[in-house]
Amino acid sequence: MKAVVLAGGQEFGQCPLSRQLPRALWPMVDRPVIESVLAALRTAGIGQMAISANGRTHAIAAKLGYNPTPDITIHYSEDAMPRGAAGCIKDCEAWLGTTERFLVVQGTSLYLGVDWDRLIDEHVKSGAAITVAATADQTDSADLDRQFLLKPAGIYVCEPSVFAFIKTKGYQDMKEQLIPKLTEAGLKVQAVPLIGKVLSIRNEEWYLNSMVALLNDPTARKPLVEHLPSKVPGLWIHPSAYVHPQARVIGPAYIGAGTKVMADAVVIGPAVIGENCEIASDAVVHESILWNESRVGRGAMVEQAVVAAKAVVAPNVEVRGSIVLDTALSSAERTSLSGSTDLSPQELTGHRWWKRIWKGWRTKTAAVE
Repeated sequence: MKAVVLAGGQEFGQCPLSRQLPRALWPMVDRPVIESVLAALRTAGIGQMAISANGRTHAIAAKLGYNPTPDITIHYSEDAMPRGAAGCIKDCEAWLGTTERFLVVQGTSLYLGVDWDRLIDEHVKSGAAITVAATADQTDSADLDRQFLLKPAGIYVCEPSVFAFIKTKGYQDMKEQLIPKLTEAGLKVQAVPLIGKVLSIRNEEWYLNSMVALLNDPTARKPLVEHLPSKVPGLWIHPSAYVHPQARVIGPAYIGAGTKVMADAVVIGPAVIGENCEIASDAVVHESILWNESRVGRGAMVEQAVVAAKAVVAPNVEVRGSIVLDTALSSAERTSLSGSTDLSPQELTGHRWWKRIWKGWRTKTAAVE
């Protein structure tokens, strides 16, 4: 079985961090998000993956290569213009072949404890053309309408029959175009609740929230930190990092290679500090992410913020709920996390096709019970 990893997507909010680095390459602990996606797919026994990133595939290829591990082979699909999720699948048709089902996932989400085997088994048993995985809150099962607050998880199990319904050119979305075409043609589309957790990273705010949720959950974070050295539970400090004896690091927190935390500096988790960073004396970093080679000046305060690679927070400056992109903290460079206009998950859940297939699944399971 093969998988298509969608690592592009539309930057509706024009996220400043995305202009610097594709979301799939944003660091989460010590590796890019997309590396965690590939590792999750390997747990499903999938070793052949196609990555499509609509104009930014070259950046991901430069980072990952074609064989990032001995058991993973990557095919890259490049489009100069946005093609949409379904369009990207169509572009991979020759590579995927026309005889085997395949998996489609987002390259900008973290898949934690996902039961891939159950999802695929449900798809095979149903005879569906597409199975849509859904994040589900089982506690509200008595009230069907409240289930519509649930959302597609960005995971699809597809049969090759779907290729006939996707145009070879132009933008083709999964939810708005492909799935309605399939249902109109009488092909079965079903929704299945997903066992596991999905942390989507749609913009900088979701990115920071995902880091907090991940590090605060000992079970969820295990796949991302179990390979890291740890002398104290909840603290992962690279052997080459320097933490002054008078500095304080309160977990959960990761400190990358070559980073320096100077005297009387304080790091309060959840926090991720990248490689070759410097947190000067008397500085405080709380619930934030520092990318590689960034610096926090003496006496500065960084809270609930993302500091981009090589960016500098000047001494005695307070940064809260912001992105720091460069050395000067002008209004253009300190972008509020709450200012993104990216679509929220609630805006993606009101489509009639989604209500139909979710209701159909609930009816089927009720009959079984």
